[in-house]
Amino acid sequence: MKLVSQGAQYAISAIIAISKHPNNIISASELSRSLNCPAAYLSQILAKLKAPGILGSQRGLNGGVYLARPLEEISIYDVVAAIDGEAFFSTCFMGIEGCGYIEPCPFHEFWSAKRNEIQRWLQETTFEKAESVMSQAWFNERLTFTNGFS
Repeated sequence: MKLVSQGAQYAISAIIAISKHPNNIISASELSRSLNCPAAYLSQILAKLKAPGILGSQRGLNGGVYLARPLEEISIYDVVAAIDGEAFFSTCFMGIEGCGYIEPCPFHEFWSAKRNEIQRWLQETTFEKAESVMSQAWFNERLTFTNGFS
């Protein structure tokens, strides 16, 4: 079971990739190749990250996207919410319309508590924290331009 969409996964990977890029600015096409992601789809995802101030963009010959805030100020939650919205954190585990405290489904109490724990963890986990526990080998496997970087 995945908790986030494919788009959110690409967005999280894009933030990490941009932070690892030597110039911290990268074109969407280069980023899509590095992430092995369709360029048009990635462009839509990157656009969603500009509105909340996670990414900025620069036009021109050496243009591309860059992190608009430091990694320690961007949480995993910020990115997931920008791409998937916040419905995950307010909907029924079973998808039952109207499930709530008045008419709860059998999983309501349990799911509400766990959902809140997950939301808190995502809000507290910044990309700086996440990056600190990932090995360079992990990056080298996933990002083509990190091969050979230390």
